[in-house]
Amino acid sequence: SIPLLLASTAMVAPFATTAFAKVGVTSTAVGGPIGVPPQQPKQVLTVGVDVFADERITTGPNDQAHLLFLDGSALTIGPNSEIILDKFVYDPDKETGTLALTVGKGIFRLVGGKITKNDGAATVRVGSATIGIRGGIVIIDAQNPQSVDNYFMFGEKLSVSTPLGTEIALRPGSA
Repeated sequence: SIPLLLASTAMVAPFATTAFAKVGVTSTAVGGPIGVPPQQPKQVLTVGVDVFADERITTGPNDQAHLLFLDGSALTIGPNSEIILDKFVYDPDKETGTLALTVGKGIFRLVGGKITKNDGAATVRVGSATIGIRGGIVIIDAQNPQSVDNYFMFGEKLSVSTPLGTEIALRPGSA
């Protein structure tokens, strides 16, 4: 058995076998999306392949990946995308934790699980913007990272903070 808290990035179940915490699994893949877990060789993300905290995921023009996190959150990664799974900490007994992602470019859909039920617990960084998700579904279009579009499809709240201030969407269907 290994300690419950590893690095500064994730809580891991006692059955984990790597030095970095498993945060979820690839549930669907199209083409050949690539994952590069910390201190491990790159791998093609096929159905059933585990994903880890600090993993960098890239997709080519014909690739897509759908990840299912341990708290039930789901992330769909579209073609020509780059993302890092910065932080995932989850306490299944309290159904609380933190999910933090950094987007380099691309288009993504995040469907919140238990972590997103808590304010400020799920964030996505894109350039100088930080997007906060509270319960629900959001689509982030960062195909041009200089001009990010956010679509709040369902849930309680979407916030976008930049050096210019913070905007908050409370109505599903907002962009």
